[in-house]
Amino acid sequence: EALMPLFDLSVRLYLAHIFWQGGMVKLSSWISTVMLFTMVYDVPVLPPEVAAYLATAVELGGSFLLAIGLAGRWAALSLFVLNIVATMSYRQLSDAALQEAFYWGILLLYFVLHGPGLLSVDGLLQHLIRRRQSKRDTERQLSEQTVPHSA
Repeated sequence: EALMPLFDLSVRLYLAHIFWQGGMVKLSSWISTVMLFTMVYDVPVLPPEVAAYLATAVELGGSFLLAIGLAGRWAALSLFVLNIVATMSYRQLSDAALQEAFYWGILLLYFVLHGPGLLSVDGLLQHLIRRRQSKRDTERQLSEQTVPHSA
């Protein structure tokens, strides 16, 4: 139980690293990325260039937010959806790559349901909000206990 915050942090950093690298590879050769989205990936509904921009933004933005644990559930959800769309769009995935994407999805779903954990910006914000609320409650209780004296 005491190691759960470290577990959460290490898994978040592991997943963030994977998706960050994917986004950086897309940025490093944008022409190739758009070509892949045009000729290889079968992304439903979206035009290939829009899909390439969106996938890159989700990979980079989602992985950054997941790493620091800010809006952790939303970051994990965006990467979870991207993982599903990417898996469905690239039909030539090997069984090993499909299994790896499945494991990433399970880990991302954990953060969607559980949140990023204590060692995160979300955890820090929750702590500060609880602390401020506790302080206000204490001040209110003290002011209610104070009875004005009459002369």
